[in-house]
Order: sequence, then structure tokens, then C-alpha cells
Amino acid sequence: MTAENDEAIVCAVQDGQKEAFGRLVDRHKERVYAMLMRLTGDPQAAEELAHEAFVRSYRNLKNFRGKSRFSTWLTQIAINLARDHIRERQRSKAVSLEAILERDPDTLQFAERRSHYDPLAEVSARDMIEKFEIALRELPQNYREVFVLHHIQDVSYEDIAAATGDSVGSLKVRAHRARKLLKDKLFPEETSVTPEDILRQKR
Repeated sequence: MTAENDEAIVCAVQDGQKEAFGRLVDRHKERVYAMLMRLTGDPQAAEELAHEAFVRSYRNLKNFRGKSRFSTWLTQIAINLARDHIRERQRSKAVSLEAILERDPDTLQFAERRSHYDPLAEVSARDMIEKFEIALRELPQNYREVFVLHHIQDVSYEDIAAATGDSVGSLKVRAHRARKLLKDKLFPEETSVTPEDILRQKR
């Protein structure tokens, strides 16, 4: 039996089967929450924004014409909500280091995998993951966005471009600079270790 795709479910909802939208929520809720969690650094905000992203997508589904995938369209809605939230938060107050450290590093996972493995035996894996979280949070917003979406959520550059309106070339440049900034923050001394290697320690 062939799995029902997003487009078929979207058509069903647009044809009046409103309850079918729940299947789209079930398919995408974990990915959307994880993305918003890493963009905002705030579990409560991520949950609220994820809920709002689905509410907005449902309300506007009648206008969805399938020019992009539903997942790309939903990602665009979520990114815009995250951007608005971050701008509002920056106007009110900065997030404390304590709040960042309260995040659960055990939920972190990179989409990218490599066959080689460097155990970083002299450093606590959890400590390094916490340092990575802080370094990620300190990246410029546009660098953090593309790094989270591409390297953690495994979204293609093409889909990110469709969601954000940025060119693939500029996204690749930002991702490269984000990786360099993270490495420089985490490993000031010359090393072959990459940010991804940190998260691999707990596997």
C-alpha cells in the first residue's frame, strides 16, 4: 500500500475533509517543533509557535496552490513566526545564559552523518554539547537559520531558498560562515574536529 503524500491530504482538506488536516499535523509536528526550538532556544515559545504555524497553515490552506511542497510552505510560515518572535524578544530583553543552559541537549541531533569518529576523549560530551548550544544561539540570526535548517533539520538549500526567498548561493555562504564561527568559538586552537563531532559523542 502506497503511503498517502502531503499533496493528497492537502487536496482532501481543500475538498472539505477538514479532519484530514490532523494527518498533516501528525506528520510534521516533531520537525516543526525541533526547528523552532533551535531557532528560538525557548521550549515554551517553540511549542506556541509550532501551534500557531499549524493554525495559520490551516486557515490559509485554501490559498495553497502547490507551487512548492506543503512542507516547504509550512517551513516558511514557521520561520516567519520565529523571526517575529526573536525580534520581539530582542526588543524586550536578552535571553539569559541560564535559560539557554536549561535546554535539554539530549534532543540535539545532526542530520549529517560521517563514517569517521573522533571521541574527544578528554572532554565531557555533555559539556561540549552545552557549549555548542550556546555557540549556536550566539550566531547571527540568518547564519543560525540556515545552519539549523540544513545541517540539523536536513532541509535542502533549494527548499530553504523557496521558504526564505534567499538564493541558494547566499545560503551556502552563510552556512559555511556559520560552521566556521561555531568551530572558532568551540575550538580556538587548531583542530580537525567539526561541530558535528561534538554531538556524535553521545551515540
